[in-house]
Formats: sequence, structure tokens, C-alpha cells
Amino acid sequence: MEKKKQASGIQKAWRQLSIQNQIFLSMFLITLLGVGVLMNIVYKASVDAIEQNYRASYQSTLKNSSRVLDMNLKNIVDVGRSFLNDKSFQQILENGNKYGGSKFSSGDRTKLRKVANEMASQQVWVNYIVFTDLYGHVYQLNNINQGTYDFYMYYADKDILKEDWVKVANEAKGREVFFKDSILAVGSKAGFCYAKYMINPSDGEGMGYMVVGLSQKLLGKSFVMGNEGFNSSNFMVLDEDGELIYFVGNEERETAIMEAFSNPEKNSLYLFSSVTNYTTEWSIVNVVEKNELSEESKGIRLISFWVAGCVLVVGFIMARIISRTISQPLKQLENTIAQVGEGERHITEEFDYSEVGRIGQKFKEMVNTNLELSEHLMAVKLNEREAELLLLQSQINPHFLYNTLDSLYFVAIMHGDDQMAEMVEALSDNFKLALNNGNKYIKVADSVKWMQGYMKLQNMRYNNRFELFVDISREILQRETITFIFQPFIENAMYHGLEPKIGKGKISLRGWQEQNNMIFTIEDDGVGIDDMSRLENGYGVRNVIERIKLNYGEKYGVIFESSPGKGTKVTIVVPVK
Repeated sequence: MEKKKQASGIQKAWRQLSIQNQIFLSMFLITLLGVGVLMNIVYKASVDAIEQNYRASYQSTLKNSSRVLDMNLKNIVDVGRSFLNDKSFQQILENGNKYGGSKFSSGDRTKLRKVANEMASQQVWVNYIVFTDLYGHVYQLNNINQGTYDFYMYYADKDILKEDWVKVANEAKGREVFFKDSILAVGSKAGFCYAKYMINPSDGEGMGYMVVGLSQKLLGKSFVMGNEGFNSSNFMVLDEDGELIYFVGNEERETAIMEAFSNPEKNSLYLFSSVTNYTTEWSIVNVVEKNELSEESKGIRLISFWVAGCVLVVGFIMARIISRTISQPLKQLENTIAQVGEGERHITEEFDYSEVGRIGQKFKEMVNTNLELSEHLMAVKLNEREAELLLLQSQINPHFLYNTLDSLYFVAIMHGDDQMAEMVEALSDNFKLALNNGNKYIKVADSVKWMQGYMKLQNMRYNNRFELFVDISREILQRETITFIFQPFIENAMYHGLEPKIGKGKISLRGWQEQNNMIFTIEDDGVGIDDMSRLENGYGVRNVIERIKLNYGEKYGVIFESSPGKGTKVTIVVPVK
């Protein structure tokens, strides 16, 4: 025999408490738990609100910084694009096939210097400008006097068009592509740059490439500082791959900040806000320490503690009052149950209208009516026995009908009336399938068999005027449906569709399974009907529709389609049973 699990010390102590004290402790503990959860929610909500305010504030600042950067870059880019309409510039790039080497001719270099000076003189952020045609000739104007000699010496025997950035510029199809540092193999490495595949506007053909080196100070001058006042605020510019391009702030924490930005799931120290710059597609990011944000929530946390203390005091008092209120009717109910246990069967105790009082009142009614319920139960059992006898009696009638039809069949055989015998046999089979031993459901195969027998009887009556075509998929023949599901539609097809028609008529019954539904169609080629309500309001049809919805639900039923002179189609949808 399995031993009962021993109760722990806490369980024993709890069970020894009175109901009043149990209710009091339960309510107080729930209040304590609720206050703790509420404090946590309020504190978390306050921190979230502060973080959202930070993001909203810095989002505006970062958007303004991005717009300033767009404007600064737009001025430089627009000057570079204006070169494409310069006829002399176009001619220099297109004539590159006339001479070899890696340099333009001295005359062309003079013209290119003039073109490049237009940008370098107007834009203080431009470090250098490089032009190259499609034949590998290069020209550089260096605005910072650094790396020019190395540049020309390197590309004297190197093909600049084989470098990786050329392929990236080609794929951009004339759009400026920005890089986080200098893309040239030698020369100035300071700052960032953009490359452009230059396309002749007049014929759409490529002319060469332009590389413009820019000072990182341009990024720093683009930052718009707001009045948020966070001491740990830092700004960064990152490329599409998350690589750092520019950093403003506490450089000692640059590495830690980048690691937190690259691994957000491990970040617990910093809060980031960012926007994407339209021109460069780079991210402009601001970062502050979460500890600095949490300083603002200390006041909220202190207020929360004071409120929690007050709620606990009030909860303690209310729990004591409510526990006493609830325990009083419980004691009254306990006394009443004790009286019943001592043999009292008629209770006169009055209870209040509380939930416990209503339980006491129900208990009182239960005890007082127990004898009546016992007598009623006996009467129900007698009625059930009587119903069983009536059911046995009702089953005798179909058997009498079957025996009578069998007798008529043998009399017809004895008198040599084969047609009468065939009709009696078909009628007997039809009744057996229709009554279905009183079952609510019938197999699809038996319903089809019933319909074939019914059509056989009707053809005897109408001299074979009706032709029946059956196409039921094998997988649903042994499925079950409600009884008489086809009968009213077959009758309507004969009497309203085919009987008024001149000559023979055809009725088709088809059935198949779609997902979890069985779909049947009954279609005739009769005269059709223009008033569908005549079909839907018929007693037999309405009975089938109501039984389908009653047994299977509102989404199943019957659909009618009919056209005068073309026939009628009925679609029945029921679930697979």
C-alpha cells in the first residue's frame, strides 16, 4: 500500500491556523507580492520612459547632424558632377587612346589641374582629387601636399583600373560610392573618400573615374550638439559593415563602446541611438552610459518605496478587517454542518447574502429537499424503464413491414408477376436502408444504394424516363453522413426538373473529399428554375439543411445553382465523419 506523503513543517503549521488567520496571512502576502511586482513595474517603466526620452531627443539631434552632413557633401558632389558637362574635360578623357604610359599629356594635365582646382578651391574639406580615364592614365591634385610623388611613382607601372574600388564604382553606375578611408594603393591615407564612375551625359558612355579624398573634420563639423546634457555622451560614424569611421567623445572607452555596439546581446552598459545618412548610407550613432540615465530614476524609486510602505500598512489593516468579515459566516456554516452530522434533517438557520452565506443557504436547501430528490430519482428510473419498453415495441413495426413485403414478393413470384416482384423487392430494400435500424448516421455507400433503388422504383413508374449517373470517390464510400441527405434533392430533380421535360432526363451524383470535408453534387439536365426560394423552402430540403447545421455546424450546408432551360445543381458540404 502506497504511503501518504508526509506534510512539511510549514504545511502543518499552516493547517493549525484558524481560517481567519489563514485568510489574513494570504491577503497580506498577496498584497506584499503585488506591491513588490508593482514597484518593479513602475521602476522598469520609469527607466524605459527615460530611455525613450533619450532616444527621442537624440534622434532629433542625429537627424539634424545627418542633414548637415548631407548638405556639406552635396556641395562637394554637385561640383564633381558639374565636371561631366565640361566639353574640354570630356575630350581629355576620351582622347586617352592617343598616347601610352600612365600619365596624361602635359597639356591635358594643365587642363585637369584647372578643373580640379574648381573643387579644391571652393571646398576646404577636399584633401585630394584623382582623375583616371578608361585607359589607365592618372592625374592627382593634392590639396595637403602629401603623397603626390609616391602616387605617380607607384602608378607609373601599375594599372589603377585593376584595383577593387573600380569594380564597386562600376556597379554603382555613376552614383557616388563612399569609403571609410583612402582607397588608393599609395598616397594620402588621411580622411575618407568617395569614388565615381564618370558617364558622359550626352551619349551615356563611360569616360573614366574620379576619386575625391575628404577630411574627417568634415564629419566632426557636421555634428549638431543638443542640450541633453549627458556627460557620457559620445558620437560615432559607422559604415554599412559596422566599421568605425569617426569617433567623438571619450576615446579611452572607444574599444569598449564598439564591442558593445557589435554585440548587443551582451551589452548592459550603453544605450545607443542612430540614424542612417542619406548620401553615404553610413550610420550616425550616439551612445550614453545606462548608469547616467538610471540616476534620473532614483527619485522615482524613492517615491515608490514610500508609496509601497503606505500600501502595506493599509493592506495589513484591510486584511485583518476582511478576514474577520469572511470568517464569521464560515463559522456559522460550520455549526450548521455539525448539526446535520448529529442527525438534524430540517435546518432553520438564516444566512446573510455574502458568498459564504449563499453557500450556507444552498446547503440548507439541499438538506431540506434531499428526501424529495430521492423520490424524484425513483420516478425517473421508472420512466426510463417505461421508455425502454416503448422502444422495444417501436422496433416491432419495421419488422412487421419487412415480413409483409417479403410475403408480397413471394406471392408475386408464385403468380409469375416478375415486375410486381421486382417492385416489392426494391421497395423492401429501400425501406431497410431508409430506416437504417434507427441509426442517425448512414454510410455513403448505403445512401447511394438507397438512391439507386429509389430511382429503380421511379423508372418502373415513369417507363425508364430517368437515367442515373453515379461518380463517388472510393475513399468516402465507407464514410458516414446523416440519413436522407440525398432524397429531397433527388425528388426535386425528378418532379420539378425532369418530369416537365420532354424525353429522357439525366441525374448525376458526384462525391469527393477535399481536406476534411466531403462534397456532393446532384445535377440534372431538366427545365431549371428561376425562383430559388421554391427549392429552399420545401419541407424535405429545409429539413436536410437544418439537420446538417444541427449535426455539423453553421459553416456546413447546401448551395443551389439553377438556370431556366439548363438544369439545376445542388452542392452539399459536410465534414468527414
